[in-house]
Amino acid sequence: MNIAARSLKSATPHIELRLATKDDVAKIVPFLALFFARSRWAENLAFHSARAANYLERAIPSGYAVYIVALDGERLVGLCSYHLYNVFTDPVGVMDETYVVPELRRSDLGARLVHLALHLAKGEGCKVMNFPVASGMYEQRSLINMLVKRFGCEPMGLLLRKVL
Repeated sequence: MNIAARSLKSATPHIELRLATKDDVAKIVPFLALFFARSRWAENLAFHSARAANYLERAIPSGYAVYIVALDGERLVGLCSYHLYNVFTDPVGVMDETYVVPELRRSDLGARLVHLALHLAKGEGCKVMNFPVASGMYEQRSLINMLVKRFGCEPMGLLLRKVL
C-alpha cells in the first residue's frame, strides 16, 4: 500500500513509499553508498558497507532510525531517514538522509518523502524536525528551497566542520 498517496497528491503515483524493514537493508546500503559518493563527506571519510549494514540491521527494527524507501517496482529510487532525539526535551526529529535518483529529481518524489517523514515524526510526538543539510552536493540547493518554500522550514544555523 502506498501510504504517502493518501496524504499528498502525487505526480509519481506509481512509486511506492513505505517504511523500510530489515529485509530492505541489502538495497539500502548500495543506495547510501551512491549518496555518500556524491557528498563532500567522501573527501575525508570512507564509506563502509559492512558498517552501514550492521547499523541498519539494528536501527531499523529497533525504531531508532526511521527509513522511508521509494520503490519503482523492485528498484529503490529514493530514500529519506530520520531519528528522534529526546535526551532532555520533547522529541526532536533529525533528518539523516534524503536522496532521490538523478532522473527523478525535480519530480515530487523528494517532497513526498519529506512529507511522509514529517507526518510519521509528528505521529510519534515529535515537536520539531531539524534538517542538517550538509552533504555539500549541488542538489542540496533544490532540497533547501523545497524545505523552505513548500514546508515552511526556517533556517536556524550553520554546520561547521573541522577535518582532523
